[in-house]
Amino acid sequence: MDIRNRLKTTRRNLLGLAAGAAALAIVPFAAQAEDGVLKGKNLAYIAFGLQYEYQVTLVNRVKELAAEKGMSISVYDGKGDPSTQTTQLLDVVSKQPDIILLNPVDAKLLQGGVRKANESGIPLFMLENLPPEGEWVAYNTFDDVAGGAAGADAIAKLIGGKGLVLEVRGAIGSGQSEKRYKGFHDQVAAKYPDIKVETLKAEWTADNAHTLVLDAFTRDPNVAGIWAHNDEMIRGVVSALRQINRLKLAGEEGHVPTVGFDGTPLGLERIREGTQDADVGQNPFSMAESIVGEMENHFAGKPVAKETLIQPVMIWKENVDSPDNWGNRVN
Repeated sequence: MDIRNRLKTTRRNLLGLAAGAAALAIVPFAAQAEDGVLKGKNLAYIAFGLQYEYQVTLVNRVKELAAEKGMSISVYDGKGDPSTQTTQLLDVVSKQPDIILLNPVDAKLLQGGVRKANESGIPLFMLENLPPEGEWVAYNTFDDVAGGAAGADAIAKLIGGKGLVLEVRGAIGSGQSEKRYKGFHDQVAAKYPDIKVETLKAEWTADNAHTLVLDAFTRDPNVAGIWAHNDEMIRGVVSALRQINRLKLAGEEGHVPTVGFDGTPLGLERIREGTQDADVGQNPFSMAESIVGEMENHFAGKPVAKETLIQPVMIWKENVDSPDNWGNRVN
């Protein structure tokens, strides 16, 4: 199967995953489970956005765990939009669920909703982004600073520690993007003085990445490598390189080394094909299992880990097929 057909197939898989997660947002889900402290609890989960494969997998794993624990769950698709999430959070608080799980797009803009949740006494659990103020029971996130540093080390290794690197950045105001930016730039400044970084503000989307990468190559075609804050934007990077006839496979003359972030099935497939060199791997399974475990601890009166950091794992062609990579565990 050629690259284009494989990418289309993987894209259809993502649409199927998203459809399953989105259906959850329409019909609350409940399942039978053994007696436990979470059985019968109503969980409202405001997700970051179901247009992202990592987030879809995270939502689906929380759904599976809710079923195992006997919880009912309603998922709200934040659509990557703080305004949508603000409305959703206020609506959720008015419905008085037993638990709120919140993954903010821009946590600073959700402080009013967080305050309402606190006033209502609903236990609030946080994923990935924290508001500057307010109370929460537990916070679970990926170590994005370490992930950014790992991305810097990977791209430096690929380009020999020198040259122009395009950084395809997520949304300004997003906690994930800000930390990945910091980790990457701090590592470059500390270890790689011969690397110059040009930051492209692509706002997490492949379309923006496509346009901005085209513009960057027009300004300076001597790009040594590309690093992106998520695998979704790498889709746009690949399409831009193809459009200007710069898409060469790893090992071929003229190949532009590319490093992504997330470890999605599509990202892993690109590594196999040679259009992407490496990926900073997250783990939505670990994140989901950890935060639901803290919900159990809270309602059982056991100690709760206030903050949990999940560490990055670098994915290269040598370990791309490992079952430890979450992208190999989803259909």
